Amino acid sequence: MMSLEARREALRLPRPDVAAPGMEDPWNDEKWQKVKWTVFRDVAYDLGPFFEKHPGGNWLLNLAIGRDCTALMESYHLRPEVATARFRMLPKLEGFPVDAVAKSPRPNDSPLYNNIRNRVREELFPEEGKNKHRMGGDHATITILSFAAFAYGVYATIPGFLSGCLLGLAGAWIGLTIQHCANHGAMSPSPAVNGVLGLTNDLIGGSSLMWRYHHQVSHHIHCNDNAMDQDVYTAMPLLRFDARRPKAWYHRFQHWYMFLAFPLLQVAFQVGDIVGLFTRDTEGAKLHGATTWELATVVIGKFVHFGLLAAPLMSHAASAVVAGIVGFMACQGVVLACTFAVSHNVPEAKLPEDTGGEAWERDWGVQQLVTSADWGGKIGNFFTGGLNLQVEHHLFPAICFVHYPAIAKIVAEEAAKMGIPYSSYRTLPGIFVAFWKFVRDMGTAEQIDDVLLPKFANPQLSPAIN
Repeated sequence: MMSLEARREALRLPRPDVAAPGMEDPWNDEKWQKVKWTVFRDVAYDLGPFFEKHPGGNWLLNLAIGRDCTALMESYHLRPEVATARFRMLPKLEGFPVDAVAKSPRPNDSPLYNNIRNRVREELFPEEGKNKHRMGGDHATITILSFAAFAYGVYATIPGFLSGCLLGLAGAWIGLTIQHCANHGAMSPSPAVNGVLGLTNDLIGGSSLMWRYHHQVSHHIHCNDNAMDQDVYTAMPLLRFDARRPKAWYHRFQHWYMFLAFPLLQVAFQVGDIVGLFTRDTEGAKLHGATTWELATVVIGKFVHFGLLAAPLMSHAASAVVAGIVGFMACQGVVLACTFAVSHNVPEAKLPEDTGGEAWERDWGVQQLVTSADWGGKIGNFFTGGLNLQVEHHLFPAICFVHYPAIAKIVAEEAAKMGIPYSSYRTLPGIFVAFWKFVRDMGTAEQIDDVLLPKFANPQLSPAIN
């Protein structure tokens, strides 16, 4: 498997955390090491004075430290003029080597994104300052946590494979909905509530810290990009979800053995989290802003997670508990994979020009539409925390998922006006069949070369190369 460093070198991509030869190094030079710096639209700022004032919570602001935060800031604020005004009040860092920092996409430069966002503001959330776009998740939170408590009660009382599967189903529901929406800062208007609910990721075996960096910094900003989106290449070498990845002889069988591989998702979480703790790197994004407490949650979370799974050993046979743990891992892994992987791994979401870190040069709003696919409606939205409406989630990660069905209508209309493909399947079985066929085809497809410059069907949708 080619490492991320090798891919960057082969494609002559700048590392997001290493200065080019001859440039001042903002990550390692003592002058900048103690500064909570970020870059926003080619200007470096000190975020330090804003940490006690950020309404979304410090744990989200930490993601911006040590990188170009333009896409994070612009895609997370429904009213970007508020964030822009705040930057004008922050101290600028004179003499900072801005050119040493890899550039971020710029959502606010996207005509499509601006059109959609303006309509969402005017039609769905006309009242400014009310945070209504982060409201509506209370019922889902109570329902899911109640089910999880019931499932754990059954597992603790009657440990075994079936009760473990029930607990795994509850864990997957938490992972898809509560932790996912909360770690995006969208499950509640309260950053404290979001922070606590985000830690449920640690309860089910993941890491809220690692998830925020690899999912929000890597995947959301560079969706389906061959070199920049961690989700494109972390399944390798076991599973090949992209024709730009190297092909092995066993991939021709992957559409069958992937069902045995999906339970290993839980194991991958554990290994990746521990490795990332020591390297301070989730491979897709360095943990530049991670605090001591956040790093500690990785270890504490593992102890709590495995402690809860092992607790029935005090009164039940080890064989029953082991069977329960296997059931938990299998069910949670399969459900998570089958509901998330389908959204970015169908033919409509894989374009040869989205390669090698160059996709950011295209209109960011278009990038989110053409690399994602929706399925289902309100029912699927409730059971997946909006991950069935993946396009809407990528455009508005900081809006509570309960609003996605209404947003989907606006997205479909605006995409049609501009002639941009908008993929949507009626049901989960429908998109899963397309996913299964796609995985089958990827197992035998010849590897295609990386395309260094995107090709545009409509030249008007191509932004200027910076």
